[in-house]
Amino acid sequence: MADWDCEAYGPDGRKFGALCFLAEPGERVCASQAACHEAMDGERRRVYRRIQEMAAADDPAGAELADVFTDPGQILGGGDD
Repeated sequence: MADWDCEAYGPDGRKFGALCFLAEPGERVCASQAACHEAMDGERRRVYRRIQEMAAADDPAGAELADVFTDPGQILGGGDD
């Protein structure tokens, strides 16, 4: 098994079979830690854009999320606080 933890799930995800955000439990799509980082960076940007779209459309949940997540790096285990 690969020796890195998924950026979204971190080390605690392994005990639950959460090895890859883009795959079914116990499976992996990313071929390397660098590929994991690239995939998660894309997912963070996608989710962030969706939050911004929702906020711009006056969706209350989108506005609340936009207040909390001010940078894509804060989403899905990105590490930014």
